[in-house]
Amino acid sequence: MSRYSGTWDREKAAHLLRRTLYGPLLEEIKTAQRAGLDATVDLLLKDASIPSPPVKYRNDYDEYITLGDTWIDKNYRGNNQYRGVSLKGWYYNNMVRSDRTNIQERMSFFWLNYFAISGPATDHRAMYRHLKLYQEQAVGNLRTILQRITVDPRMLFCLDGHTNDRRNPNENYARELMELFTLGKGPAVAPGDYTTYTEQDVEALARALTGWRNRDFLYSDSNTPVESYFDSAAHDTGDKQLSRRLGNKVIRNGGANEYKEVIDILLSYKASALNFCKRLYRYFVYYEINDEVMTHVIYPLADTLMRNNYEIRPVLRQLLTSEHFYRETFQGAIIKNPHDFLGSILRPFREFDHETRVLNLQRRYELGDQYSNYCRDLQLQFLEPPTISGWKAYYDAPQYYRHWLSPALMQSRDKISIGLLLDEDYHIKGDRIDINYYGYIKSLTDSKNVDNMISETLLIFLPRPLASNQISYLKGKLLQGTSESQWRTLVEKYLANPGVKEYARPVDDLLRDFFKALFGLAEFQLQ
Repeated sequence: MSRYSGTWDREKAAHLLRRTLYGPLLEEIKTAQRAGLDATVDLLLKDASIPSPPVKYRNDYDEYITLGDTWIDKNYRGNNQYRGVSLKGWYYNNMVRSDRTNIQERMSFFWLNYFAISGPATDHRAMYRHLKLYQEQAVGNLRTILQRITVDPRMLFCLDGHTNDRRNPNENYARELMELFTLGKGPAVAPGDYTTYTEQDVEALARALTGWRNRDFLYSDSNTPVESYFDSAAHDTGDKQLSRRLGNKVIRNGGANEYKEVIDILLSYKASALNFCKRLYRYFVYYEINDEVMTHVIYPLADTLMRNNYEIRPVLRQLLTSEHFYRETFQGAIIKNPHDFLGSILRPFREFDHETRVLNLQRRYELGDQYSNYCRDLQLQFLEPPTISGWKAYYDAPQYYRHWLSPALMQSRDKISIGLLLDEDYHIKGDRIDINYYGYIKSLTDSKNVDNMISETLLIFLPRPLASNQISYLKGKLLQGTSESQWRTLVEKYLANPGVKEYARPVDDLLRDFFKALFGLAEFQLQ
């Protein structure tokens, strides 16, 4: 797998950042271009601190917790209606934060899709713990995350692992562990034989995973910790005979550590590494995996994964610095998922952080919750993938990414971007807020020059060059009859008089119409 050796320019830097962040800032693109490919990838893959936990954000709920304190380790004695909104607001505010250049949140969603579980709403503390695992292991170790997710309280609850008993083994998790999380399901070559594993292996692994239970913490008003534990009385201590697909191995009784042996066995097969790397490729590069891609990309990535004991960072570094990743055909080849769509609008503006009068603790969380609602309207429900295989855009041929678009969904996207977020009368719970146009214009190299302003804006927001007639169309929307010299004068006064309506209003109005036209382009739906 050859390393990228072409020119490292702003366009290549922007492509890398679009695929690893939720909407790059111009400052990040310029910094990446100056720093070079290796330094930028190192920065993106650097261990990131875990965001501070969600908190009680309003005073009229839960008399047992102080405003601003976290609830992640608190019982449910009080009125807890706010916890769901708090969790969603926390997640989406982390997603669009603009104060660090790191892949953590992008990988958090990768894991949410990879371990795609849904079902009855579980205890919010367990849901937070689940999300925190993905943040901690964003670019960690596949073996480690498989071990931790196998006994994670939410996973045990949602895939019935907490009822898996030696007297009545439950096969749900064992099946998904092989079919989706490790080996992948090959074509059926005989009844119950899927090339990579068999029904015999499902039965054997289900027995090996028996005995794990959750504490009785679910919505508890006591201080029962949110955790799982091993009940040896519920564990099958007999030998578990695997099929020839798994080397006819026998799993002996390992008690509380037997699940780790299960994972070690599954990861000893290259099929597991190949399956993981294919899913990583579809997430970061493109959906089509032909023979050439398998030979020259997926197999080398799988070799790197196994050679590094399933550490993920070396694999991502190899992919993100490869010649393949920067092929022109892949630029703008992915339809944005709702997270990307929302982030690509908000993050380059640093969204509403300038609205300090309005965005107090309560409004900040309510705004994050509103972001969650927008994504729900675009068919990405928070912690609710539609199938155990995840969101269809990443596995369902032949549509793949096209699942994110339809005539109705395009109308919803236009309503959110053009009719709501860019609207001059946008409200959150009754308070008017506005996009940070001033901060955006100030961040450009020379916003007083119309052509430069448009050129840098296209670099930030679009993955492909536009045709000359499209650029002329956008320029017309920006100027609306004013001359380029008049634009220069308007912007000079705008920048010199922050917050003065007399100078802000004309420029803000022109920018609003310009961005409505930009976000209405088909190219804006791509990354």
